[in-house]
Amino acid sequence: PMTVGRDMRVRGLLAVLVLLLSTLLLALPSSAIAYADAAACPAQVAALDANQAKIAAHNKLLPPSGVAPPEVAGPVNREADQLNAEKDGLLASLARCEAVVDKLRDNGPAPKPLSEKNSQAMARATAAARPRWQNPTPPVKMSDGRVTIPRNHPLRPLWDIVKKLQNPMADYPLVPLQGEQPPKPDAKHASGYEVGTRVVKGENVPAISPDHIVPKVEILYLPRFLELTPENQWEVLNAPINLQWLPSEVNAQNKNSKSAEDMKGVDSDWQQEQIALQDRKRKELTDLIAQLADSQVR
Repeated sequence: PMTVGRDMRVRGLLAVLVLLLSTLLLALPSSAIAYADAAACPAQVAALDANQAKIAAHNKLLPPSGVAPPEVAGPVNREADQLNAEKDGLLASLARCEAVVDKLRDNGPAPKPLSEKNSQAMARATAAARPRWQNPTPPVKMSDGRVTIPRNHPLRPLWDIVKKLQNPMADYPLVPLQGEQPPKPDAKHASGYEVGTRVVKGENVPAISPDHIVPKVEILYLPRFLELTPENQWEVLNAPINLQWLPSEVNAQNKNSKSAEDMKGVDSDWQQEQIALQDRKRKELTDLIAQLADSQVR
């Protein structure tokens, strides 16, 4: 991650009076914050930028001498205290957001950022769903075990937007997922399927796909997901921490938004491992969503 420096100074007046005198409060030191990605936590960044603008405006009003009578020093000092407290809270929110994003990415690539149009559309759909989705219920399943969101469901408008967005899984880089390298062409996969081969730019590459362990559609059902900004939702929906490599045939024909227990024709031992893995990832994502929700700027 790159480092971005931000000026965090507020030149307030110290409200310690000796007769009619006030003394200047020493400026707070500049600080630098580790910055994961500006696109990941834009609401927190925007709020911090607004705070810095207010601090700059505050500083311009201070007398050059740093000395003022009590009736002036008191209000100025109170505003300085408020701006400093706001700044500290926003820095903490941004740090929490970035820490969760770092875990979600798990050394994998970041998803392509949402366009402003798509971000606004997701925000509207999320806001409309919140009043009708205060007490989440279990995911709805189809007869074949696939998780779905019915047409009359509060989450459906948001899902309709998400599933139409460009798929970040297309041409996914061959990076390790779940700590394992991508399977080689023609290898035997633990699911019982053979890893096929496809030709890309004249080279043989494995016919594999990055699979959402917890299906993307199911993630919308997880508690507090609707408390997130669209950008944070997008990070969770495409998080490398929730991806694994599967033979394309398994992913397209067998997994395909199903819970692991509903898969057919796969190795039984591998299926049991998948059920346990999916349960762990549901809990992990639920915990990370809660942490992200706590980092939101209210």
